[in-house]
Amino acid sequence: MKATTSVVIVGFGLVVSLSGCSGSSTSPSPSAARTAPSSAAGRSAPIGLVAIGHSGLTAENSDAAAPGQPAPQNSWATGTSRRVDSVYRRMVAAIPATKGKVVNNATGGASVATLAGQAEAALLTVPTPALVIVQTIDSDIQCDGSDVANVPRFGLALRDALRSITAASPDSKLLVVGQLGRPRPAFVKRVVAAHPEVKGDLSGSGICDFYDEHGRLVPAHFGTLTRIIGKYEAEQARVCAEIPNCQTDGGVRATYKDKLANFTDDWNHLNVRGQADEAALIWPVVAKILNVR
Repeated sequence: MKATTSVVIVGFGLVVSLSGCSGSSTSPSPSAARTAPSSAAGRSAPIGLVAIGHSGLTAENSDAAAPGQPAPQNSWATGTSRRVDSVYRRMVAAIPATKGKVVNNATGGASVATLAGQAEAALLTVPTPALVIVQTIDSDIQCDGSDVANVPRFGLALRDALRSITAASPDSKLLVVGQLGRPRPAFVKRVVAAHPEVKGDLSGSGICDFYDEHGRLVPAHFGTLTRIIGKYEAEQARVCAEIPNCQTDGGVRATYKDKLANFTDDWNHLNVRGQADEAALIWPVVAKILNVR
């Protein structure tokens, strides 16, 4: 199993190339809008939410009426579903002027190299967002021995994207999130016990394959993948520390524990319940960044 070509499990930090989607944004209704306070150098305080990254932000495959497709209404970050109670909905409750000022330009399979373009397009719709959520890493993990060399390239591309956002909207807060959860042998065994058909997609001769070619679990590979994830997250943190108004989730998302009930049937994306858990997990971080409750 190679990281960029196989079926994966969300918390394991791998990715598969998937169909993409872009979010939408509308102007806030007059009843919801309120006058924004002034900001630095006479600028109006930023309002709204932008999300950029991969299919982890698009709630792909979470809508039974549109199998395999993005379902942005269910996104943990920008969705409108009451069942999910996304970061966006919580921001609207805390800052009513946020209503309608949201865009999700994440696309399935997107690598870090696409972030600058996603951000540029998103800022045409919401030019001065209060918060920009960045979810990346997945498509950049190679798991073929080349990650040590790839991590610095990843960092350069991420820096370019974050700098472009800050140059366009200096007062926006940037939240670069880490991988959701960590690979655990016990959970993989539960998945395979419940869904034996998944085992083939988790097997191979690669350094991150959970099962070898003979169908035997390889515990050492879980550690290999975890260390690779850690290198990308460390690079994210290093780059983010160089950018004004940027911060990571501080390891909060890494604490997530995978649940069978939270996955869609592709075992790569989270369903509505899983999206809701993601939103609840990250909201305290967002609330602190924005100084809201």
